[in-house]
Amino acid sequence: MTVVSDNYSGHVDSGTGARRTLPGAAIVKASVGPVDNNAYLITCSATGETLLIDAANDAAILLELVDRYAPSLSLIVTSHQHRDHWLALDEVVAATGAPTAAHALDAEPLPVKPDRILAHGDTIALGELTLDVIHLQGHTEG
Repeated sequence: MTVVSDNYSGHVDSGTGARRTLPGAAIVKASVGPVDNNAYLITCSATGETLLIDAANDAAILLELVDRYAPSLSLIVTSHQHRDHWLALDEVVAATGAPTAAHALDAEPLPVKPDRILAHGDTIALGELTLDVIHLQGHTEG
C-alpha cells in the first residue's frame, strides 16, 4: 500500500504521496516512476468528483490511490505529451473508464485519444469546483 501522509509540505518522496485538505477540496500528490513524476488527484469535498492530473507511471499505484481517495474519477488530464507523463494512461483509462483531456498541441502522441481538447481560458467543472485551464507553452508546444 502506498503511504500517503496528511502532513502536506509540497514535497513527496518517490513511491509516496501527501494529502492536503482545503475548504471544498482535497488534493493528493503522488510521486511515481523512475524519474519521480508527480500525479495529482483533486477531489471536490461536496460531491466526491475527482480529477487525475497525469497518469504518469505506475498504473497499479495510481489505481490504488484512485480506489482509496477518488470516490468518482470524472476526468484524467494529461499536462503534456512527454512519455513520462502518460505511461500509465491507457491502463488507468481501461480500469476506470474515465474520460481524458489534453491540449490540442499535445494530443497526437498520447496512447489514448483525448475525449476533450483543452485550450487556454477553458474551465473544468468538478462538482462544486471550477478549475481554470491556463496554457503555458514552453516545455512542449501544448
